[in-house]
Amino acid sequence: PDGTRLAYVSFQSKKPIIYVQSIYSNRQQVLANYRGSNSAPAWSPDGKRLAVVLTKDGNSQIYLINADGSGGARLTNTNTIDTEPNFSPDGQAVIFTSDRGGSPQIYRVPVAGGAPERLTFDGSYNVSPRYAPDGKSFVFIQRSAGRFNVAVQDFVSKQTQLLTENGIDESPSFAPNGRIILYATEVSGRGILAAVSSDGRVRQRFSAAAGDVR
Repeated sequence: PDGTRLAYVSFQSKKPIIYVQSIYSNRQQVLANYRGSNSAPAWSPDGKRLAVVLTKDGNSQIYLINADGSGGARLTNTNTIDTEPNFSPDGQAVIFTSDRGGSPQIYRVPVAGGAPERLTFDGSYNVSPRYAPDGKSFVFIQRSAGRFNVAVQDFVSKQTQLLTENGIDESPSFAPNGRIILYATEVSGRGILAAVSSDGRVRQRFSAAAGDVR
């Protein structure tokens, strides 16, 4: 959150391991290297810990781990797949994707623990949730009629609005001001980045001269 460190997954040791790297010194530290897969790191707002997805105890489940790699408290506990965690701006909750209901849907669980609450009910496939900076809504990818589009849902009204219509969108995230959403999509078979305003009215594409961008 303070812009000095980056958390990411690397296969440099032939398996998915989570690292934290200093932007300025390039110092790289192993954050999570448990048996199985270590993936999907997400910072808490204060930068003191991360939500990560580990398979060390079986299926993909969400754990909370300190930024120095210590700790490792399990946050979800199911026989299904829980993944793609994202902290609320106040650090009190985590939203995530789970197929515990039979299809991928978005849930919210208190960081202090407790039963997760299902948030999405429209459509049979809702994934990749990210909180808005003000905490009042979240952006995600919804599959509808075979198309994958960026959508936003209000926490209070539970109303959902589709913001794009490309059909092959993924990985949405809010800008810090909450007005713009960045996401990945394809044009003519090539991956590019694109942006849409939070009300869906303004759209733009960021294209590179060659190659796929994600």
